[in-house]
Amino acid sequence: MYIGFIPVLVAFFAALSSLRSQKFARILWIVSSLLVVIWTIHHGRHHLPDLATLGSW
Repeated sequence: MYIGFIPVLVAFFAALSSLRSQKFARILWIVSSLLVVIWTIHHGRHHLPDLATLGSW
């Protein structure tokens, strides 16, 4: 499964669980945001060489 989809899936379950338990939904939103940060850092490392050359001509 594409790893970027996992935070979206957790956020979807957080939205659904907010209908029943606000405390559990908050926990899922925190987990979702942490997964987004981890995925961004992991994915961004692969693109640092490309991003370093964008400003150089």
